[in-house]
Amino acid sequence: MECISISHKTAASGERERFYVPKEEAAGFLKKIWSVAGIEECVLLSTCNRTEIYVQGEGNSFWGLEEVLVGASGCTGEQVRSLVRRYQGRSALHHLFRVACGMESMVIGEDEILGQVREAYSCAKEAGYTGYELNSVFQAALSCAKRVKTETVISKTAVSAATLAVSEVMRLPMAHKTVLLMGSTGRMGGIILKNLLNQKNIHIIATVRSHNGICHSGSTGVKHIDYQDRYASLEEADAIISATSSPHYTMTAKHVREAVQSPKERLFLDISMPPDLDVEIANIEHCRLVALDDIEKLAKKNNRLKQQAFADAEEILEEELEKLCKTLAFHYFTGQDTQWKERYADWSAEKMLYLLRDELDSGSFEAVLKVLSDGTV
Repeated sequence: MECISISHKTAASGERERFYVPKEEAAGFLKKIWSVAGIEECVLLSTCNRTEIYVQGEGNSFWGLEEVLVGASGCTGEQVRSLVRRYQGRSALHHLFRVACGMESMVIGEDEILGQVREAYSCAKEAGYTGYELNSVFQAALSCAKRVKTETVISKTAVSAATLAVSEVMRLPMAHKTVLLMGSTGRMGGIILKNLLNQKNIHIIATVRSHNGICHSGSTGVKHIDYQDRYASLEEADAIISATSSPHYTMTAKHVREAVQSPKERLFLDISMPPDLDVEIANIEHCRLVALDDIEKLAKKNNRLKQQAFADAEEILEEELEKLCKTLAFHYFTGQDTQWKERYADWSAEKMLYLLRDELDSGSFEAVLKVLSDGTV
């Protein structure tokens, strides 16, 4: 298996945005990947913090995958090569396991990535782009992530981008806070809304889309307004959070300047990819803008606290990865050599041991002998 990755570790948010693939475009993008010579299976994972392609096939696919990214982003080949990381074989498996477990996330242990990996795999599988290897690999990675979540505190103390955003709101000095939330019906926005509802002295204004003048929303305990009226609520808001999947700005600096009348401090939080909020908002007096790159800084302290949990998770990961590698190795051996049982049917145990002694290194041979001496027949 091979993996090519562009993530928050290699690229700033503006660079990552150029490689982001919206959900509705994923099927077409997978088709482009699959058309690269030698690729037999593929999965695309694209989130606000990473775009990664996992493939299985014959030969080295990195050049072809880089060309796909060049075509999708408008970047030059040199630019793409400066941003990507490449993983092959066991290192690719190890990387996927770490991603699924939240160990490669901007905020270590965050929960959202597990669902995103599952969704990416399901999308590719349903479209017919996965086979034995990627099915086995992704199912094992998801299983490992569930075990890490259950057996360690890496997720129990997780702070995601969503919870960090709410923490920023709660640090505002006023006793009673009004939050304008755009995107409350989406995945990230829903998590933010839930977290806000668990806080005290918070008044939430959530935008909703209307059809024929009728607003639709399933949330309770929240004041709902039509998305078109969002600027009218700026005067009332202490914090503005945008978490939509809109391809356009949900707020521009020009309209914010026109809508804001009072000089009170306002916090603007943008946790979307592509960005929802015009960066020029940060230049408006009394307005503070926190974007995805800023979230990384907020996460550093949280990540330092999780180092022991991280070590525990790594131990589980290695156990699960070892099981997967054995399963794949056995599958390929039996598939390539269908006559292996007949070939060794007449061999004595002593003859087999001499063969293993001559072909294996001392450590591997000692491990075989230990299994044989500890086993029961």
